[in-house]
Amino acid sequence: MHEIDEVDRRILRVMQADGALSVTDIADRIGLSQSPCSRRVSRLTEQGIILGKTVILDRKKLGFNAIVLVRIKLTSHGRKSFEKFQQAVLRIPEVQVVQLMLGDYDFNVRVVVRDMDHFHALLRDQIVLLPGVHEIQSSVLLDELKYTTQLPL
Repeated sequence: MHEIDEVDRRILRVMQADGALSVTDIADRIGLSQSPCSRRVSRLTEQGIILGKTVILDRKKLGFNAIVLVRIKLTSHGRKSFEKFQQAVLRIPEVQVVQLMLGDYDFNVRVVVRDMDHFHALLRDQIVLLPGVHEIQSSVLLDELKYTTQLPL
């Protein structure tokens, strides 16, 4: 764990809330002058704490009306099996999240689709054909009550 102080935490909180802010805006919001704020942001970036900036889009306004959680069990648990599966699943544009898990299933995959017809085609044409897939279980999200990328700093 990297050593960060309360000023770093304030910078990170502000940046998480609005990644488009300039260093000047961040400095103003946390009560720090621009130069020290800029140095801290640079250090946090160099340390890999700040990984980048992103834009969050309204998926529904863009026609992606459904989210499906797909749990996948592989036939084999060897390193090569996992690597082949991971390389293939990461190439599917509709896949937003891939998580390696302990338990009954090996992977949890979050998929965003326009509708259930879109998911059916994706399942039939890509997901079931992923290397090493043994079993698939899917759940459709009815509503997303909270979605955030922010950490509780």
